[in-house]
Amino acid sequence: MKSKNRNKAILVRLSEDEFKDINERVALTGLSREEYVRSLMKMEIPPSLPSPDMKETIKQLRLIGNNINQLTVIAYKTGSIDIMKYKNDYERLQNQILKIITLINQPTKMEEIKNGNNKDMGSQG
Repeated sequence: MKSKNRNKAILVRLSEDEFKDINERVALTGLSREEYVRSLMKMEIPPSLPSPDMKETIKQLRLIGNNINQLTVIAYKTGSIDIMKYKNDYERLQNQILKIITLINQPTKMEEIKNGNNKDMGSQG
């Protein structure tokens, strides 16, 4: 993304509750307050950071993939594997992991919320 010359500022006064609310929402995303507000201006609600459970799930999926790869090396050396089927299955597993990560990191369009298609994982508070 191109670096933008951001030299304009807007002062917004908030109540204590509003300030607490926006800070809580920002904390869920890992963004700065400024980045969070810019996302809202683009009509996108930033995704929450993945939960520890989700991170552990992704880690376990990757470990499973590594174990499959190690077993495949042994099976290939002993001649007891259909290498093309293995390659296809392994690629499918890797693609599924990438899809999960992409879905986690994808912002929610405000239109989706308005239309009842909220897939967001918690940044709505």
